[in-house]
Amino acid sequence: MSKKENKIMTCISPDNNQRTNMVCELAMRCRLATIRSDARKILKHSVYDIDLSEAYYVLVDDFNFRESPSTTQRLYELAARGIAVIVGCRKLPREFEFLCDIYYPEALM
Repeated sequence: MSKKENKIMTCISPDNNQRTNMVCELAMRCRLATIRSDARKILKHSVYDIDLSEAYYVLVDDFNFRESPSTTQRLYELAARGIAVIVGCRKLPREFEFLCDIYYPEALM
């Protein structure tokens, strides 16, 4: 029996509002929040608003995987250790697909 790998949960949508709603929905499914408004309160708009060395979870609605390879690597390390890492992005570059569990609007709404 193989163990499931922990990956970065990535919500993909070009629409900002839809992406935010998707990230909040995943936060509720992971039990980081009980209702959508609670999830919006803990949601950050940039990964740089979070101290990754002390994070218990990462909840970001706009992330660019190519912007900083070291930050992407750090997020993957957090996810691999079992910390919930949920990010929204406009599009996911092919070379980062293996790091992610990918969610599209149809799957969450």
